[in-house]
Amino acid sequence: MATGPDPQNRRLLAVAYSASSVLTGPAFLGLLIDWIANSFPWCTVAGVLVGMGGLFVLLIRLTQTKDPRK
Repeated sequence: MATGPDPQNRRLLAVAYSASSVLTGPAFLGLLIDWIANSFPWCTVAGVLVGMGGLFVLLIRLTQTKDPRK
């Protein structure tokens, strides 16, 4: 009988996909705004900083325990 996919492996892949999109999304948006407004590199730098902040928040939330509060 075939076994199902490992849930821990699936969770790790989901975290990797969400972390990469949280980091690159604001950076690409800043690059697009810079390209349209011709203001290189200020919005790109701001987008990278916002993405890094979002990534840190995501990683902190994922490392917290899932136990119910008492």
